[in-house]
Amino acid sequence: MTIDWQHLNDNSIVLVGKLSQTTVTSLLPIKKQLQPYNSDLNIDLSKLTKVDSAGLAYLIELKQYCEKNSIDIYFNNATKALEKLIALYNAESLLQN
Repeated sequence: MTIDWQHLNDNSIVLVGKLSQTTVTSLLPIKKQLQPYNSDLNIDLSKLTKVDSAGLAYLIELKQYCEKNSIDIYFNNATKALEKLIALYNAESLLQN
């Protein structure tokens, strides 16, 4: 199981694979992942094949880190399964821009 952080352009990335308890550690520390982005970041979630509660926690932590560091972050193209998980945890604000 893997998760890849793929750089698309100056302010966009796509997460590909399974964002789960076993893969999320490969995306830490968050600060290192965000060094190339200084004002805004668009994250495409359409290529995620699985997201568990640890993966959702990572996305929430990522958003909080960006807010604290003046990076506008936008999550796009969430899968239906991720939308259900977000609703289950009452975290709808994650997808609001």
